[in-house]
Amino acid sequence: MPKRLWGVPAYDGPHSRRIRKCREENPMRGQAAIRFAQYRTGMTVAEYIEACDALPLPNYALFDITWDTDPRRQFIELYG
Repeated sequence: MPKRLWGVPAYDGPHSRRIRKCREENPMRGQAAIRFAQYRTGMTVAEYIEACDALPLPNYALFDITWDTDPRRQFIELYG
């Protein structure tokens, strides 16, 4: 069972999947906005995690992916 943060499970799928941004404007605030700014269309989940390593709260990257792909939000999509 994946770790949970505020009821949101950490992403536990393949890290080779690619990210597609569905929104160019940053819908987040605070530390989440800094991590959202790291998304690039075409980057892999592994590359996103690596990009977040130098930021505050890097462990939240996997929770961000789950949150941002939720059908109610759809800030990003995963493919491949």
